[in-house]
Amino acid sequence: MAGIGSILAPLYSFYNTLFQPLLVMGPYVSLGFFSVVLAGLFSVIYWWLLDIERADEIKDKLNDYQDKMKEARENDEHDKASDHLKKTLQLNQKFMMLNMKPMIATMVFVGLFFPWLGATYAPTIQMNQTDNATYQGQLNYAGQDTLITAQNTSSGIQVSSEGSTAGIKGEIQAFNMQWQVINFNTVDVDTHDANLKLNAEFLKLPFSLPLVGGALNWLGFYILIVMPLTYIFRKILGVQ
Repeated sequence: MAGIGSILAPLYSFYNTLFQPLLVMGPYVSLGFFSVVLAGLFSVIYWWLLDIERADEIKDKLNDYQDKMKEARENDEHDKASDHLKKTLQLNQKFMMLNMKPMIATMVFVGLFFPWLGATYAPTIQMNQTDNATYQGQLNYAGQDTLITAQNTSSGIQVSSEGSTAGIKGEIQAFNMQWQVINFNTVDVDTHDANLKLNAEFLKLPFSLPLVGGALNWLGFYILIVMPLTYIFRKILGVQ
């Protein structure tokens, strides 16, 4: 874990410096920009590395065999249906192998960039104990710092920032944005230092969803933007 951290630390520092002018424009603008660029980049990767003619040929054959399989089942021709199913599965395997190269290339970019996005919009803050019940740390965004204080009270951990206070699963204010307090864990039994996990809230939902809650975090907001854009970009490039 320490080895991974030592590799990512200079990369994070490079991204922070490179994208600071964009980050200071606000979380919505910066993440919206990253979402559009990554959707376009991933679409171009598929267009460049995928054998489109071969992929279209396989899809045409798949559609043909699926129609034949449906017809055979309707006519109770089980042997023919089984044979068409077998050929369909073989074609699906070929199609998956054809997509492997662009998929691997895409995952390389995901591995290099997404951890930084998570660290930027869903940071884990190291909190230092200042007395028996109080911890302090710094939330960093776009080269700016704001003080985060956590107090261990009779009603549980209370986290404060820029005049706002909330418990676990509550919301605090920082950099003109709401941040959900995810958890607070002691990480060192000797120093009693702790980690505070926050998650920037990008879009309030009219209802609560399983695993999502009542608001979209950076990943949900990214997916919301990327899905339609990816479809549009791939349509333009002829990659389906």
